[in-house]
Amino acid sequence: QPGWRPVRRQLVAATLAPALILMGAEDRLCDPGDEDCRQLLIQLIRNEQIRIDVAFWFMEDARYSAALIERWRAGVPVRVIMDTEANASYPGNIPVLQDLKDAGIPMLEKTSRGIVHWKTMIFAGQNVVQTGSPNYSPSAFVPISPLVNFQDESILFSNDPVVVNSYKRMFDV
Repeated sequence: QPGWRPVRRQLVAATLAPALILMGAEDRLCDPGDEDCRQLLIQLIRNEQIRIDVAFWFMEDARYSAALIERWRAGVPVRVIMDTEANASYPGNIPVLQDLKDAGIPMLEKTSRGIVHWKTMIFAGQNVVQTGSPNYSPSAFVPISPLVNFQDESILFSNDPVVVNSYKRMFDV
């Protein structure tokens, strides 16, 4: 299709810690049917030195919030856009939001109609954005049984400056 860019999959040796390796302007689709996409995301959180921006409908996996709080306590600014309307359907979101609040992380709650449908983390220092269809639940980023029992999600990691800068601008708006 005109205007589409190819997506390249990159393999990481099993003996190395999972890492997101993007060279140049590239996108990487992570397949939670047979990959541990959660570890890639947590590694990006742990490696960030400048700022992390996060937006989500719900986050029920405390591994993400714990990693974000750890970076916050290490002096890395973290900003969150969230939506408490998710709490009625996703009660695991409540303690995660409370943990982020108790840590002192700035959180902006949606006040307009509709829901916060972003599922995004922006890593300013690494110039990487993670976005896609999964919410930050315990099962969305990893297979329960590879290629048998998994949530079929689209998870994009991009360091393309056009994509990253677009997400940064929209987050600031």
